[in-house]
Amino acid sequence: MALRGLLLIFLCCAVGGQTLDDAVRTLAGKVSAHLAPNETAHLTSRNLSTLGPGDANKIHAALERTLRKRVRNPAAVDVVLTISEDVRGYVLVAKIRQDVEMAAFRIDPAPARPKLMVEKRMMWEQEAPLLDVALIDDQILVLDINGLTRYEHRAPAESVPIAASTTRDPRGRIELAGESLTVYVSGTACQGTWKTLALTCGTGGDISSGRDTLESSGWPLHYSYAQIGAETLLAQIDGRAHIYDADRKATGTIDEWGSDFIAACSGTRILATGSGDRESRDFVALYDLTNRTPVRVSDPVEFPGPVTALWESPARAVVRNLSTGRYEAYSLTMDCGR
Repeated sequence: MALRGLLLIFLCCAVGGQTLDDAVRTLAGKVSAHLAPNETAHLTSRNLSTLGPGDANKIHAALERTLRKRVRNPAAVDVVLTISEDVRGYVLVAKIRQDVEMAAFRIDPAPARPKLMVEKRMMWEQEAPLLDVALIDDQILVLDINGLTRYEHRAPAESVPIAASTTRDPRGRIELAGESLTVYVSGTACQGTWKTLALTCGTGGDISSGRDTLESSGWPLHYSYAQIGAETLLAQIDGRAHIYDADRKATGTIDEWGSDFIAACSGTRILATGSGDRESRDFVALYDLTNRTPVRVSDPVEFPGPVTALWESPARAVVRNLSTGRYEAYSLTMDCGR
């Protein structure tokens, strides 16, 4: 939050009169002033601007080259580069330890705004904690902490209680295949049909018993999972997204996302949550993963509170509205540029 506040102040005041090359050299000089003779910069970056992945990667590489120096027995210091913008141009923000340095630049003509879009539409709201919702023509299935209810034209038609181990933050998911229905809650998997509503439940599923985490064979406990090409992303319990290659070797981490993300755009992009300008009000946005660095390719779509669940096929989110205290379920549609 401290970096966000500083960023907003500097965005209001930045004068982006210099070129990109000038800005990189200026920023590199400022960062180098914070490094001891035996210290080298370990650079990671994130793109919050409308620049494309290719341009963002070039900026990262240029700053990395400019900061490079030969040191015997070097001590690496983390430097986080954020590429942002305001109405007057672009701003490079480097955070090194607790210090923040900036340099502004312009590109003429300015590149077009992102063309990819995410749209939300509220499907359902209620007082009881909501876990998942599935919409089928004029039918809607609502999974909450009390069980599963089928509604016809928004009127309750039938309900089935589902016993599950209690957690502080319960999770649940609905999966449909024709008239077949599978429901997962903590430590429990149920199978049956949705019309009429009939379920047989037993121990199982990928939602941990007594916890709000997910379990997959051979992987650490996690909150979210996405497969993007040959890379696997896990939102692990340390609060960061971890990236693994095809051999399940850890190759990187992402700090800027929330604990919920899904594969999107036929598995080529990630739809991830993040914290909005107002505390505890989350947003979702589409990202490319380029050189293990997330690059935002859509404008963020904000919700009226924290996202408590994000599921795919189809994409949907459950949100707790901070103003009303009610739970809301949204369908999410994406224009992936194809």
